[in-house]
Amino acid sequence: MAAPSASDGQAEFTIRSHTNRGTCMSMGVGLRIGSVVSTAVVASNDPGSPDPVVIVRDTVLHMCPDGTAILGGSAPQTLGQTHTVSGFLSRVGDPAGVAVGDTARYRAEDLVAGAMRCLLRECEPLPDHGGRTGGAPDIMASYPTRWDSTAVAALRDALDYADMSYLSLVSDAEAAAAWFESEIAERPGQLVGIYHVDDTGATVALIRSGVEAGKAFRFGSGGTPSAQIATALGAFGWLPSNLDAVVVTGDGLIARDAAAIRGFATSVSEKFDVRCVVGPGPEQTAALGAAIRAAGFNPTTHRVTPIGLPPSYDVTEVIDAVVGEPLPDAAETPRPKRTTAPASAAAVGASPGRVSGGTAVATSPEPRATAQDEAFADSTSRSSWLVAAVVGLALVLVAIVFVLFVL
Repeated sequence: MAAPSASDGQAEFTIRSHTNRGTCMSMGVGLRIGSVVSTAVVASNDPGSPDPVVIVRDTVLHMCPDGTAILGGSAPQTLGQTHTVSGFLSRVGDPAGVAVGDTARYRAEDLVAGAMRCLLRECEPLPDHGGRTGGAPDIMASYPTRWDSTAVAALRDALDYADMSYLSLVSDAEAAAAWFESEIAERPGQLVGIYHVDDTGATVALIRSGVEAGKAFRFGSGGTPSAQIATALGAFGWLPSNLDAVVVTGDGLIARDAAAIRGFATSVSEKFDVRCVVGPGPEQTAALGAAIRAAGFNPTTHRVTPIGLPPSYDVTEVIDAVVGEPLPDAAETPRPKRTTAPASAAAVGASPGRVSGGTAVATSPEPRATAQDEAFADSTSRSSWLVAAVVGLALVLVAIVFVLFVL
């Protein structure tokens, strides 16, 4: 069965049913912005609670002229030009920003924050209880494990700028490990390998007691999964026999190839004689794990209380996610222009209503300046002061000459 869609009312009805289960239930919301599809999950770890609610949208933002942004689906029919942008996840932290339309440039991290805002709007209404501190459910978003600290800090800054400081961040690998330990693991705190494959390579992370064991290892195309995992293990002096399991996850177009993903898992299992699991989706795994962690799951002390698989665990609805031409490299990107631009997708606002593909989210009228904007502004300011100083000096010299001539 395909993932619930907010436009057909199924997701909204299911989420409302969560709010009527009493104040003792712990709940969490997990978000994941992927390169092709993005996922929101509302889940509870309590025994007997409903299956997770999963909402899937294409990672495509439509920036509407009325000041709203819509995630997923086809571009809406509007009175005025709607600008559509995709491929921004891989540009987070890029000082050149991302072109939206012909005259505007946005920070990629602001677009990611805006996509998260849209996903959260799809989860409404959420209850005012169920969180770990007794209030509203906690919200946790995952980010690509291969990101460095600069990219993570850029996303954190964008979320704070968008008044979403209440949203916590966790790596895809840590979230995927939480899903495994909540649903499948028999012993807590064991060493788990996360093998994540995407359209440009693979990332191997080792998780113990819910925390990454050092930096993740990134591999380009080529090489076998078992050799890549062995390299990561060897860096810490571990052997394949130290692994409790390997979880295979995916992102991008390769995640649609179920046979290829299953082949990765089978080869690792046969080579290392270790349990190997393909995560739901498989790109939904991190969103599920983020929701589980947001609900208060602790991998070092947990009892196995599965949340169950969502209805869409084996099928993810995708609608022509990549639009337009691929984004140019940063070196080829022109300088951002100082003009009035379409709405910033990262801002906070009301949701005027449901539309095809997602919920429209009201936004602010101006994008944040990119690093190139700021450098250009600094250069312009310095030039202005220099011109003013030269003009002032010339006037002083003229005055001195005039006084000497009169005297």
